[in-house]
Amino acid sequence: MQNEDQPTLPAGIVIKQLRQARALTQKEVYQGIVSRSFYSRLEHGQYDVDATHLWQLLDRLSVGAAEFDYLRRNHQITSEASLLNTISDLYAQHRFDELKQLYIAKRSSQLESDRLLASEIYTLVRAYGTNMFKMAVEPSLIAVEHLENLSQWSLFELQLAGPAIWTVNSLKRKQALVERGEACYHFYAAMNGSYAANLREMLWLNYLQDLLTRPTYVKDAKFSDAKKAWKEIDALSDLSSDFNCRLERLMSHVIGALYFADDQQDAINQAHQLLTTFRMLNGKDKHQISIQEEIITFQLKRAQEYHRYH
Repeated sequence: MQNEDQPTLPAGIVIKQLRQARALTQKEVYQGIVSRSFYSRLEHGQYDVDATHLWQLLDRLSVGAAEFDYLRRNHQITSEASLLNTISDLYAQHRFDELKQLYIAKRSSQLESDRLLASEIYTLVRAYGTNMFKMAVEPSLIAVEHLENLSQWSLFELQLAGPAIWTVNSLKRKQALVERGEACYHFYAAMNGSYAANLREMLWLNYLQDLLTRPTYVKDAKFSDAKKAWKEIDALSDLSSDFNCRLERLMSHVIGALYFADDQQDAINQAHQLLTTFRMLNGKDKHQISIQEEIITFQLKRAQEYHRYH
């Protein structure tokens, strides 16, 4: 339930932001729905719009009601976003029993949004360590099907794509998810830069790790696919100034370097420097850093095995 005291942006201001982000003209969005004199004032926050016309405008913008509501509240955390943060925190702290309880509570819900959350929980846990070889894939497919069938992603889908990419076997489908993630990021970057950028970096980081793992369980899978992804990550433009984003980008670079850089000793030194950084940051309230430490430590060992045979 929305808090009545929570400040909101005028609907017209948010519609204008979405229209401009989509590079759509006023005519393309408003024609046949509201008059020219009305939408000119609407975009300046002078008018509001009734529910019927709002649904029509959102349909033209390919934006769901929940995402519009999120943006209208000036990017403040909604109850749904708060639950997503809770899931992330529980995962980072390895509180898998609590995640299991939350999954059981949501998986049979009549609400599609709850079932998607349940699928995300399952997919996160399945992607951890060697769980993907022990846990059935079917509960994760709900998330993948949702991502592949939805015409326009919101930030929820961008977050969901990070763990979901481990579920897809086909390289072509993995690449398609990354491409959709890039499109989603660029759509929302101007309105919600740091949050969208963090989700983008996590998707690329998971994609790279998945491709590095793939040759162990997929016949004919090649490490060259991972090397290509590593180079694509290094070539990505508009790196956010957000500290966490930069750490995630550096993490992707260092992980790839452990396998593919010409100067292996330098790559190993960078990995240990990252570990030192994470340990310094790993305070009582920053449990998520421990996940990053685990990833770097794991990749250091895996890279050594890789170089024995390549």
